Amino acid sequence: MNKILCVFAMILATSNLISQTIPFTNGIVTDLKTGEPLVGATVSLFNGEHFDGITTNKEGKFIFSGDKKYDSLKISMIGYQSKVFYLKEIINKNPISVKLEQNPALLAEVLVKPPLAVDIVKQAIAKISFFQPQNNIENKGFYREIIKDKEQYFSVAEAMLTAQYFPSKQSYKLKMDRGRSKEDVGYTRLFEDFHPGGGPQAAAENSFIIKRPDFLNLKKINLFNYKIEKMIRSDDQELYCIAFDQKPGVKEALEKGEIYIDADDYAIVKYEAANSPAGTPYVKNLTGTDKIFAEILNIDFKRKGWTRTIDFTKLNGKLLMSHARVEYKIGYQQPKKNIDLDLTINVELLMTDLESKFTKEIAKEEEWKRKNLAMNLPSAFDSAYWGNNNIISPTEEIKQIIATISKNNHDTISTIAIGGWQYMNQNLFMTSLQQDTIILIPLMKSLWEEDQTGSMIFKNMEGDFTIESKIDITKMSDGSQMPDKGFQQAGIIVRNPDDKKENYLILSMGTGGNSNPKIFFKKTIDNKTRTVVSKKDSTRGWLRIDKKGTKIDAFYKNDKNADWEKTGELEIGWLKGKLQLGLMVFANFSSDGPKMKPDIKAAFSQLKIDVI
Repeated sequence: MNKILCVFAMILATSNLISQTIPFTNGIVTDLKTGEPLVGATVSLFNGEHFDGITTNKEGKFIFSGDKKYDSLKISMIGYQSKVFYLKEIINKNPISVKLEQNPALLAEVLVKPPLAVDIVKQAIAKISFFQPQNNIENKGFYREIIKDKEQYFSVAEAMLTAQYFPSKQSYKLKMDRGRSKEDVGYTRLFEDFHPGGGPQAAAENSFIIKRPDFLNLKKINLFNYKIEKMIRSDDQELYCIAFDQKPGVKEALEKGEIYIDADDYAIVKYEAANSPAGTPYVKNLTGTDKIFAEILNIDFKRKGWTRTIDFTKLNGKLLMSHARVEYKIGYQQPKKNIDLDLTINVELLMTDLESKFTKEIAKEEEWKRKNLAMNLPSAFDSAYWGNNNIISPTEEIKQIIATISKNNHDTISTIAIGGWQYMNQNLFMTSLQQDTIILIPLMKSLWEEDQTGSMIFKNMEGDFTIESKIDITKMSDGSQMPDKGFQQAGIIVRNPDDKKENYLILSMGTGGNSNPKIFFKKTIDNKTRTVVSKKDSTRGWLRIDKKGTKIDAFYKNDKNADWEKTGELEIGWLKGKLQLGLMVFANFSSDGPKMKPDIKAAFSQLKIDVI
């Protein structure tokens, strides 16, 4: 009986340990012998059959937060002996320092009757289809793009994506779940006409589900020379490392690099490729509509070179792209704007939750569009942005880029949570508190209209009340100017949170389709909106709402000592119950041009709420 109890206790303890969540953890992975950081090492997190993966950054560092349950993690890299850590080993260690030992490489020359490299490549090409999933799959993607000209950084953009792949159609869809950018405004406006980056599509298309590179195309392998460089051991695998380059005399822009192929089943686990110097004279700079558009705008666009590293993860017998790193070097000239740049664009896409099934296909209107990078990403880079998600770990370089761009743009705003207020659609806007002034800034396009809900901070209220505040609305990019585009407004909101349909009242100030400042009294009842609009001279003044029973009166004045003007009134039954009383901001546009992105900052000061 005692033995049975001991076994039961051990099982229970193990079960409790496994069910725990690995806490916020970060670490660094280095070479045991040289101490050099290992870039692109895989950090795999396991819970039974569930698997997630992240990779180390350029400094060999990784970071993840414990919002999921894992029992162990594994650190691995091609050419090194892997290490496994169980929860009990790391639960109180932060950061984790991991030193990987190199596996000895076996030179091809010492192999007994080594196979021909081209035969190995042909075998690998034949197996590509075998290792591809047959059913539609969904991944989570984390994306980063950095654009710079020599040492002048233009922008850094990040996004969390949903990626859906359709193997039978050899197609895919991307949807941005969340994103942000930091731009040097004075420079990035040159991309409003034409953005040189391919965005996450260019990285996502490296999956074998979508297309294969020329050096892994059976119809083109006769254009390349292949050579077995060495054999590498990785855990229980032996890998062929095969170097390739385009043959002399081939008049095409092809690539050179290395392919890592499993010696047992010929699975391609990784490849590194760059433009071959022999093919550089034949590089095609632009094609299709991009070429036409650049010619219209008198843009001279030259691809000077690129490098890319693509990693694949084997899961349930299938190979799925887990990590893509690409660097483009581009010449960009636009004489009419006196622009002559040597651009470097660094792109990184990390895929997690590999091979997840999905039930709802991304709708056409939800799909990521290339112009999203230029028009629909917020600019706040706060440390808590990614929350508990696995991310592409930030490097010191990223922090320096953000600081440099912020300094160039004279940014003074940082996101903070304001005590005493609750948030709605927090990812759409940022908040700041400066003495007694609350600042709201929309980060992405949003709207309060019909059944749509924008962003707001609010307090729960019951009974009668009066709220008034001074409001000063300016451009985010230029505090001396009023907003002059689209529908960009900020003000006071009263909302019923309980109904299935939207019921709210908004007294706001801002733009309504053109640059003329206006006051808006908007009522939305059961998803039907009507707005009373009156023209004003500026986007600065005072707003007030009085609630008594089921009646609302809305007022405006342009100066503290002026008389209040009634801008609207309403009596309706839903005002009897519990309400949300708050401050709101939104930005929306009738078109999707790159200039149509939020540029409004609303400052609420001398705010007073009296409960009657």
